[in-house]
Amino acid sequence: MSGRLFKDWISQQTIRGETSSHTRDEWTDVKKAVEQALPFYESISEIISLGLAGPLRRRAIRRLETRRNDWVLDSGTGPGVSSRMLLDDGFEKVIGLDPSLILLGSTKNRLSDGFYPVRGVAENLPFRNGSMAGAITCFSLRDVRDREASVAEFARVVREGGRLEIVDVGKPDSPFFQRLISLYIVLVMPIVAKFFIRGRARGNPFRMIVPTFHRLSTNQNLTLLAEREFGSSRLHEFLLGGLVIVEATQTSFSRP
Repeated sequence: MSGRLFKDWISQQTIRGETSSHTRDEWTDVKKAVEQALPFYESISEIISLGLAGPLRRRAIRRLETRRNDWVLDSGTGPGVSSRMLLDDGFEKVIGLDPSLILLGSTKNRLSDGFYPVRGVAENLPFRNGSMAGAITCFSLRDVRDREASVAEFARVVREGGRLEIVDVGKPDSPFFQRLISLYIVLVMPIVAKFFIRGRARGNPFRMIVPTFHRLSTNQNLTLLAEREFGSSRLHEFLLGGLVIVEATQTSFSRP
């Protein structure tokens, strides 16, 4: 991997979590939950998303296809689902960023030479300004400790004309739809996930979606945040706003 991708220094500033209210213990619990769910993460995710998790990832990836020959960041790669899809679609240089060495090691063992694992967090990306042609983050932005800092970091490393694709659980702006989605995530989703896990894990790692959902900003606020940092953004809502894709295009890059 080219050394020109990386910053000469990494900030040691504490991540405050001001825009997500995560404590460090809660963030660690989320990481452990994904590690625990590794053997069945993709299959259960498809079930609890009513079959939309995979199609939404692929839709977002299609928006990055003109960057197949350049560096693309998969932030919060986790079990490597999006990274695998990127490589299957012909992307040649995929950087998988995640704080978990367990998840990075597992993904590297399963994927081709085009996957480059990097341990880190979205709030403090170790890459140079404008070093990425594009970035994608799927079902992981909700888990960061500082959402504003993370989106600002994506905007710093994605060069002018590049894109950020956010795929995640959404929080509708409509109070009525927000209540419906909340009822599904809090009451229905854990039961469905536990049924299909069927004793393959202790407890139910997918219950960690519940507290992260409560801390989400609304879909429009997330879109406005992306627009503020990138210059242009667009929101696509699915399942009454319970799932979203936010597409941001870098039109305001001015950092040297």
